[in-house]
Order: sequence, then C-alpha cells, then structure tokens
Amino acid sequence: MSGKIFLKCFVFGILGAALLLCLALFPSCKSTEQAAVDEQKIAAPEEPVVTYVNTAVNKADGKISTVMLFNSIKEVVAIHPISRVRYNLSEADFKYDSDTTELKVVLPKNIPYKLNDLAFHIVGEAVYPGVFVLAGIDKGRGEPGVFIEGKNSVEGSDYSYDKSSARITSLIPLNVDKDSFEICWATKNGEVTFSNNPQKHRDAYMKLYNAWSRSVHMRGE
Repeated sequence: MSGKIFLKCFVFGILGAALLLCLALFPSCKSTEQAAVDEQKIAAPEEPVVTYVNTAVNKADGKISTVMLFNSIKEVVAIHPISRVRYNLSEADFKYDSDTTELKVVLPKNIPYKLNDLAFHIVGEAVYPGVFVLAGIDKGRGEPGVFIEGKNSVEGSDYSYDKSSARITSLIPLNVDKDSFEICWATKNGEVTFSNNPQKHRDAYMKLYNAWSRSVHMRGE
C-alpha cells in the first residue's frame, strides 16, 4: 500500500499522524447523469485502489469524515496522538456512510479515551476514479479549487461538481493512491486542503492555491 493522503488546514481537528498537516485554525450517487456515463468509459485498474486517510473528530460537529470516497473500509485504527497507543476497531465498532463519507464510530469499552481525544487511521478500497465530498464547505464562499498534476483542472471536462452535495467526481482516470492532486475549499472556520503527493508539484500548487485563496477572500467572510 503506497497511498499518502495529506490534509492541510484539516477540518476534523487534531494532528492524527505524520501525514496530517494542520496549517490553519482547525481543520453514492454520481453528481450528474453525464458524469456517470463518462466514468463508465474509464477502465478500472487491475488492482483495487487501496489507500488510507488519517483524520480526527471535527471539533465543531463531532463527525469523522474521510473526504475521499471509499467503496469499502478494510481497517480502522484509533490512535491517541500523545501516547501513540493504537486500538484496532472491529467492523462492529464503525459504520461508513458513502453519501457523506462520514465514519460513525462507537468505541468499545476497552478504550479509555473519549472519541474527541483520538485520531483515526482508515484503510480501504478507494473509488476509482476519485470521488470527494467536501466536508464542512461554506458554499457561499466560491467554488472549490481542484488541481491535478500541478495544473488547474477544468470543471465539466476534468471533474464534475455537485454543489448541493458538495461532491467532486473525477472525469479523468484519477488514481488517488498514486497521482498528484490537491483540492481546496473554504469553511466558516478556515480553508482546507486535501491532497496526495503534493511535493511532486509543490511550487505549482502553491501558486494555484494562493490564487484560489485570494478569490475566496474577495468574497468576504
């Protein structure tokens, strides 16, 4: 497994692991019929896209979200960020909502911590091409930024965006485990960046993000 999903300014709270970068105050239906038709033309990889996300509980609403959509969740590990103690959860301890990417967790009695005190390492079979639900998005502050392989992606040809569900569906063969991408969106508490392999195009992403961020701030809080 080689997936490395990075989350900057992450909506869901505390630093969950080395892959989680917090730079701000906090951190399955198809979107259109045409998107569904276009996706059928993209051949799936021979092996399922298996990757992982490190996240934590959103301090505002108490929810855990993967942002990236999984077909199935194979492993969930609760981690105490200070002690680094790890607890493997059974399938009976969690339930995944593929409409919202919310992971509902009921901690077993042997874990001596509250849900808000823990981070979560989530491993699963990712949807191919990539699909993302932008948790906590403030829809009044402009469109999300979608950057793939160091370039600004075009809505309608590279991806579709369903504003009502805050769902981004890739219309090109985006492998979330291997390809470089960065997705940015604004919330009421800050800006969020969800990315994989961003160092490959670091300078390009920085310029694209800064331009997108300026457009968001021009709309005001």
